[in-house]
Amino acid sequence: MAEVWSRWREQLRADLVAAVGQGELPAGFDVDQALFEIIAAGLALNAAMQLEHDRAAAGRARRAIERALRQP
Repeated sequence: MAEVWSRWREQLRADLVAAVGQGELPAGFDVDQALFEIIAAGLALNAAMQLEHDRAAAGRARRAIERALRQP
């Protein structure tokens, strides 16, 4: 499980780095901060859906990820 998690995390990081390199995200974009926030949103989404049956959680997670991607 830890190995799969690590590979997924590194792929997401590589995708963010590539997006910066291709101009899809701005130069100076904090990839590691965005990565942390995206993962945090996913974990919070999972907990809210599994433990609280929160139907609004997906929208909140989506907005959190969008904010992480808009950071300067």
